[in-house]
Amino acid sequence: MDNICPDCQSLMTNKHQKSHDFLSLISTLPNSQLYKCVACHAYLHCYDLKWEVLIEGYYGKFSDNASSAQPALVAV
Repeated sequence: MDNICPDCQSLMTNKHQKSHDFLSLISTLPNSQLYKCVACHAYLHCYDLKWEVLIEGYYGKFSDNASSAQPALVAV
């Protein structure tokens, strides 16, 4: 879970919590929603108000100077 943002980590540790502001709803079925976090680019699944990380993002792999909503760009 080191590669997801603090808001997504909070969802994993504080069960039965609603989504945070950086989550974008991708798909929904009865009692099941798929989200992508725009802060860390992780894919999260919520079913019956329980959260799981389907694909970890890349939060923290870049400089910590950038805000979580603005991933850092790397010059090549």
